[in-house]
Amino acid sequence: MPLRICLFALSVIFIVLAPSLVTASSDAVLIRDVRIFDGVNAELENGHVLVRGGRIVEVSGSPIEVGDDVRIVEGQGRVLSPGFIDIHAHLSLQEPMDMFRWDLTVAGARAAMAADFYLDSGFTTVRDAGGTHPDLARAIESGHVRGPRIYPSGALISQTSGHGDARHREAPNPLMTGDSPYHLGNRLLLADGVDAHLTAVRENLKNGATQIKIQGGGGVNSEYDPIHTLQPSPPEIRAAVQAASDWGTYVMAHAYTAEAIRRLVENGVRSIEHGLLIDEETARLVAENNVVISTQVALFSDEKGDETLDESRREKARMVRAGLVNLIRLIKEYDITTGFGTDFAFGDYVRIGEEFTARARYWSPAEVMRQATSESAEVIRMCGKLNPHGDFGEIREGWLADLVLIEREPLEDLSVLADADNIVLVMKAGEIMKDTM
Repeated sequence: MPLRICLFALSVIFIVLAPSLVTASSDAVLIRDVRIFDGVNAELENGHVLVRGGRIVEVSGSPIEVGDDVRIVEGQGRVLSPGFIDIHAHLSLQEPMDMFRWDLTVAGARAAMAADFYLDSGFTTVRDAGGTHPDLARAIESGHVRGPRIYPSGALISQTSGHGDARHREAPNPLMTGDSPYHLGNRLLLADGVDAHLTAVRENLKNGATQIKIQGGGGVNSEYDPIHTLQPSPPEIRAAVQAASDWGTYVMAHAYTAEAIRRLVENGVRSIEHGLLIDEETARLVAENNVVISTQVALFSDEKGDETLDESRREKARMVRAGLVNLIRLIKEYDITTGFGTDFAFGDYVRIGEEFTARARYWSPAEVMRQATSESAEVIRMCGKLNPHGDFGEIREGWLADLVLIEREPLEDLSVLADADNIVLVMKAGEIMKDTM
């Protein structure tokens, strides 16, 4: 085919596909006649919200007078909420397990699909819990990919034979052969020893990570580490924490057992991911140190997905799942910040809405909505000066205009949030990203 024809064909394809990335943009938008959940208070307030320049400039119970330059959105009594936040997402780990070692172009394509789904489901922000390169966050910010803003952790950092060691058993250890410590593309990073942890953290920060993720104990899907194992050593944890804190940010760590959680907290980790096998004494330690336990309820409430696991991994899943009720009891008793995280991987991102209904068994709808907005935003802001976006997570004057308009009554029935069709409008930093009204 001649070059001119090829270029013309590509131009046509671009023209056809480009509208899928276009968002409705206006410097000012008035959302009128809504019932406002502000991200904190359980009671809805009737009102109107004016957005200008990407920020909420006025929230009023009385009508707001505006000029012809302002786009009007008629809320018609729908519920307006801050955009939802997932503080334990894995956008770049979404291939089905049998495709996990395919070329990275597949991982990228799946990540774009997941990001698009998150946004349509009302999630305007995610804290990626490892495996996603910060370039995806940059691509979304620049408008090349449609999705929520991402606070990336970069490559997962794991010790040899830890929860992030996904090599084949017969594969040589790159730390012993001088090969690259990265595997599964650039998504997992092996580090043994203090110096290796310093380097791994600093490399992630160089690439644009806003916080750091290490693997602090045995995992379900990993092949070589029983749940009871402790990972990594205290000096290695302190090295990771030191390197992160030097940049004004923090370390989050995968862990299930009380022993692993105690080691991590005592050495400076500020966010525990999962935590299902915690005990009373350790919960008290977590609370005293103002540490987050970002747990997931839908993932650990049923056996969906277990059919893809071998018997050893199914047993590990059963073991950690048994601790869910006790963990939630301790989170409530010690008033531990938990936020809203899902941890769906291997293509299960389509289940993110199930987290709302799963949590409804343990918390009121208003409490769950608060977890998914203002409480998760507090966790996001733990990255300090590495936060490039400022304040969001509440409907408050001066804050970023991350807003979702909901068709039905989430404060009466959270199951409405399990269906993205009930999210009829999504605004991210003042831009309307979805409008099906």
